[in-house]
Amino acid sequence: MDRATAQAAFADFLSDRSLTSQQMRFVEMVIDQLTTNGIVEATALYETPFTDLHTGGPEELFAGKETVIDGIFEVLETVHTGLVNQAS
Repeated sequence: MDRATAQAAFADFLSDRSLTSQQMRFVEMVIDQLTTNGIVEATALYETPFTDLHTGGPEELFAGKETVIDGIFEVLETVHTGLVNQAS
């Protein structure tokens, strides 16, 4: 996936000024992974390099902002579904 497409998919999160620098870095890492690998499985968010930001996983990193992490998972699912449909 090209970087512009990945950034567009996560535009709402990139413009969310309520996110901490670590939370914003998490979103940027998701974009980096999508750009590099084309897909990010949800389980990967519980592994390195994501756990380097917070060992408690995304739910703890985004504690109090459950709608944000839920939204990130939803976008990843949408991206994954779109790629699977394109391959069919």
